[in-house]
Amino acid sequence: MISLSVDLEKKDIIIIGGGKTAEKRAKVFHREKARITIVSPTVTEDLQQLIKDGGIRWWNRCFKPDDVTAAFLLVIATEDQDTNDRIAMLAGDVPLVNRADGGKGGNLHIPAQFSRGKLNVSVTTQGASPKLASRLRAEWEKQFPPAYKEYVDFLYECRQMLKTSSLSRAEKDRYLERMLDPSYLEREKQSIIKEEIHNKGGARICRD
Repeated sequence: MISLSVDLEKKDIIIIGGGKTAEKRAKVFHREKARITIVSPTVTEDLQQLIKDGGIRWWNRCFKPDDVTAAFLLVIATEDQDTNDRIAMLAGDVPLVNRADGGKGGNLHIPAQFSRGKLNVSVTTQGASPKLASRLRAEWEKQFPPAYKEYVDFLYECRQMLKTSSLSRAEKDRYLERMLDPSYLEREKQSIIKEEIHNKGGARICRD
């Protein structure tokens, strides 16, 4: 099994269930600007707020078999295993299925993850121990502080500059490797190396 990054913007996601697990999934997908529909007779207070704000749709009823037909991604998150089994059996044509209780019929695990701008760090145990995945995420969040957002933006800008520069391939690779040193988290050093690339390779530099 491999991990993939999927663009979920404007993709149809159906979540069957309205409890805390459904809430967690909905919040993750809401950040990704997906089109989310909750199917459940009841929902949590936080889900009610998202619904009120217009962030997601709510079908206030129990699951029906044809609910899965329009889903790009289906989350099965009811509190009844027999119901989850039945939904999973009906979801054979759904591209991505996340079964929150870890039962059969799912092909997608939702990783524990966090972002620092363009940097996205995620970890999954493929359902073996979500608590371990959460612990690792918490440790990595400390390892990669908020300053990494600007740092990764800096790396991206320099990579674009190097692409258009007249430097040799070997020189470009040396710069890319050099900028991975943690000292380049400092904005002053970032400015210095951008000027250096500009002066040596004639690349256009973006001013802050």
